[in-house]
Amino acid sequence: MSAGPYSDASDLPGLSSDGDELVFANPWQAQIFALVVGLHQRGCFSWGEWTEILSTEIAAVSANGENDNNNANKAESSPGGACCRMWVIALERLLMNKTIVYSGDIQNRVNSWRNAYLNTSHGNPVTLSRADDQLSEAR
Repeated sequence: MSAGPYSDASDLPGLSSDGDELVFANPWQAQIFALVVGLHQRGCFSWGEWTEILSTEIAAVSANGENDNNNANKAESSPGGACCRMWVIALERLLMNKTIVYSGDIQNRVNSWRNAYLNTSHGNPVTLSRADDQLSEAR
């Protein structure tokens, strides 16, 4: 998969690779990467817009002295996990800035997933109810 103007996975800062392919510690990390690349490829934003907002997020995290050593969730505390979390925040901001989504929609979806997660028995897949999907589509 081509990731914007990058010809090589090693060009992507903060992400691990085995030389030719990106390596993600968790499925959600691969999913956010694929979502960003897919939205870019569909023309939702330019790669320049993406790198600008991601750079701003990285600078903000650095300026605030945030790092994964302060993160209570050690399962996500790899450098790649921190990078992917910045990708999530940057993507949310970019989509809100372009009014592709609204902040309330993102928060509602976060709440829906949190409720679904908390109400799913261990070992079962977490899914949203059809009512949750219809509520977000109605907005």
